[in-house]
Amino acid sequence: MVRDTPPEAAMRYVILVEEVIPIGSDDHHWQLVKTIPVEGDRTVADARAQALAMEHVPESIYIPRGATPGRSVFRLSDGSWLVEVSTPASSSPKLARITTAEQVHVQQYLPPPDDTPPPRKRRLLRRG
Repeated sequence: MVRDTPPEAAMRYVILVEEVIPIGSDDHHWQLVKTIPVEGDRTVADARAQALAMEHVPESIYIPRGATPGRSVFRLSDGSWLVEVSTPASSSPKLARITTAEQVHVQQYLPPPDDTPPPRKRRLLRRG
C-alpha cells in the first residue's frame, strides 16, 4: 500500500542549486548540491533564485579572504539561472545552475511490514 501526501500539502516552491562536478580531467556532470525551501508563491521563489544567482559561489572554487570572484550570470529561456564564477587561481570558470521548482510529490520511505517472512536460507546438500 502506498501512503501519499495530499497534493496540496506537497506542493511548495524550492530553489535547486546544481554545480558542475569534474570527473577526471576531461569529463564532468551536473550534481544537485542544495535544495532550499521557499515560503511564498512563485514570484517570491523567482526573486530568491535571482538573488542567489548574484551571490552563489560553487564549493569547488578557492577565493582568498577579501577577494571578490568574477561572475557572469545568465537567465535562461526556461527561467533558470546559469552562473559562471572565476578567480585567477582557478584553471577554468566554475558553473552553477539555479532553478525555481515546484515540488509536487513527496513520499516517505516505509519499511516492509513486520509480518514479512524473513528471506529463505539456502541449504547445502550434505553427503554422508
